[in-house]
Amino acid sequence: MFCSCLNSVAIINSGTSIIVLSTFIESEIVILQLIQDVEGTANSSMNMRIAQLKENQCQIAVEDVMYLLIFYKFSEIRVPLVPKLSSCLYNGRLEILPSKDWELESIHSLEVLDMIREHVTTVTGLKAKSSVTECWATTKVRQFLLARVYVASILYGYFLKSVSLRYHLERNLSLADHDIHLGHRTSLMCSYGFKDAIFGHLSNMPSLGQGLIRPEEELEDLKCYVMSFHPGSLQRCARLRSKEAVNLVGSYSCALFNNKDSGSFENDDVILTSFSSLKRLVLEAVAFGSFLWETEDYIDNVYKLKED
Repeated sequence: MFCSCLNSVAIINSGTSIIVLSTFIESEIVILQLIQDVEGTANSSMNMRIAQLKENQCQIAVEDVMYLLIFYKFSEIRVPLVPKLSSCLYNGRLEILPSKDWELESIHSLEVLDMIREHVTTVTGLKAKSSVTECWATTKVRQFLLARVYVASILYGYFLKSVSLRYHLERNLSLADHDIHLGHRTSLMCSYGFKDAIFGHLSNMPSLGQGLIRPEEELEDLKCYVMSFHPGSLQRCARLRSKEAVNLVGSYSCALFNNKDSGSFENDDVILTSFSSLKRLVLEAVAFGSFLWETEDYIDNVYKLKED
């Protein structure tokens, strides 16, 4: 799946303008949309079989385009994706340079960034304001655990993107409801007179949208907002929406952590690495998840993705 993508990336890295990649992606999306429209007209069993084969090919192509879009987003912030980890190992030690921490953090809002820093501390043990000495201290980690942390961080970045958008939407609706409610009360006060308003004539009238949208003061903190989620809502926000996204995460993580001997990333080898490199991997994975959400949303508006 990723052969064509990696070839495209190699061409771009060799000097091709990023505009070429953008144009290529747009043309691929248009082609996929046309193919999907044609598939909808299949009637006979033969046509249905052909359509099924084309659909499978399209799904692979869609995943490639999604990957290229994510790569494009990383290129916009001038962050190269970490290559296959085996190429970063020297005598059993993993080092990923440069760190690019600032660039990877710059795509997030401050409230989201606070939660990401807590995540980094949780999975790596590195504090938010660690000294240079602490960042470059080394630790041992099993490679398959590192792969699982990377995938979990992708899902966390995807979740944060989803929940932060929901948070701001609900906050804006709350503010709009507040403004409508004030305007409604003002017009009623003019209709009934200030005397009736003062003596409670309006106090028994339900506010517009009451009970549907939480008050603004309850939405001040994103972390508290997330903590208040019902388990079902939490699961919906954290779950990848499309099969293409699920396949992309699986294929990409395998390509990154693949053990050439076993063919999987369930590699039990112990590697030595710095906390700085661990942080780089986690921040990249979180950014990957955030970009994946945006890419999935963009593609789904043009080419209908399959629900997972």
